[in-house]
Amino acid sequence: MIAGLIKGEGCHTVLRREPMLSSRIFIWQHFTRLTSSEVLEAIPLFHPVWANADPDDITFADSHAAHGNFRARAQLNAHTRTALARTGRPRVDQELLRWAFSRLA
Repeated sequence: MIAGLIKGEGCHTVLRREPMLSSRIFIWQHFTRLTSSEVLEAIPLFHPVWANADPDDITFADSHAAHGNFRARAQLNAHTRTALARTGRPRVDQELLRWAFSRLA
């Protein structure tokens, strides 16, 4: 069995046009961005960087960079970890996050 995640605007339409591909899809699942309350619930569990973060800093990161999107959050995590290591700070704060935002593509 091969599992895969195919994402992108219009991917459903493209795959449905190809019977050989479409017939092999077991489950069609639509993902949406996390709501603000879902972000505050899920993100501290998603990565240790956020486990002890102030909820205001989690919300700040989401509203300025991640926008409820896990792909964006993963990029932000990488830069945030770098910033924590370079500064020696014990936890995320808004100054550190601003630096991480400046590194995002």
